[in-house]
Amino acid sequence: MIYHKPDLKDVIYKLGIGLKTVYNDLEVEELMIKRSKFFSSALVVNFMSSLILMTLQAFMSTIRTGEPFTTDFTVIPDIKDDSTFSNVLRGIYNIFWWIYVTRLCSVFTLVICLTTAMSHQFINLNSYFCSLNNIFTEDNFGTHKEREEKYEKSLKIGIELHSESLKCTNQIQNICREVFSGQIICNIILLVVLMYQMVSSDRTLTNTITLLVIAANVLLSTGLFVCNAGDITLEAEKLTTSVYFSGWENCYGDCSKRVRKLIVIAMMKAQQPVVFSGLGVIPLSYQSYVSIVKSSYSVFSVLY
Repeated sequence: MIYHKPDLKDVIYKLGIGLKTVYNDLEVEELMIKRSKFFSSALVVNFMSSLILMTLQAFMSTIRTGEPFTTDFTVIPDIKDDSTFSNVLRGIYNIFWWIYVTRLCSVFTLVICLTTAMSHQFINLNSYFCSLNNIFTEDNFGTHKEREEKYEKSLKIGIELHSESLKCTNQIQNICREVFSGQIICNIILLVVLMYQMVSSDRTLTNTITLLVIAANVLLSTGLFVCNAGDITLEAEKLTTSVYFSGWENCYGDCSKRVRKLIVIAMMKAQQPVVFSGLGVIPLSYQSYVSIVKSSYSVFSVLY
């Protein structure tokens, strides 16, 4: 994300300001803000609960069995080493682990906000094209010829906005490609490891709750990634219908010929699927999320 910082700043500006200057549906914007806040808060709470429960599990194990405080298995010190230096080193490791997970959570939150904003940009575009029909139905746009000229001009602006939105999706794909791919790989590995821990570790309440919360964290973070990316695909598909119902049939004569050509071009462009992918081959959608979870269980059943 640091490497893509200039592109990241550019796409955030476009989604927040640049693409909103011509048309901005306030209801869509409020919905986007609410959804971003909700998903981000849920992700942060899930991450922090996992960290707290992992630390609590280590404390409970130390109190019950007298084993050294260990949250992560490291090469140095050995897990049986109970010296003061080793305990201090484990505490430092845990602090760095908290910092690492916090940074990771920040990246995830940023990606989720980007994909949420992108999906709502397509909703805003749908609203824009549908609003063009008001040029012919409302009484404050002058004569019919003036309305035709305004409609044609507004239609060209909408096509330009759509083109800029597609550029934003390409930028987000380039920025988040490694994050999407890494999340899919980590999801499969972590779920396999967690399922192995569930069948091999002690069936205590602390262990069970910790494993369940971590599994929920993995499923939630991946689900937010995949489903938000899937929302972009779904909203982009609706654009063809919105363009068609924008009011082009109200134009006549030479204006009608020009507008129909623009409508055909806009609909052909909107029919091209907007799909994010992980690992270059896995489309991020609702179906692929189910497939990722199923593949994790398949790998576990083969290995165990």
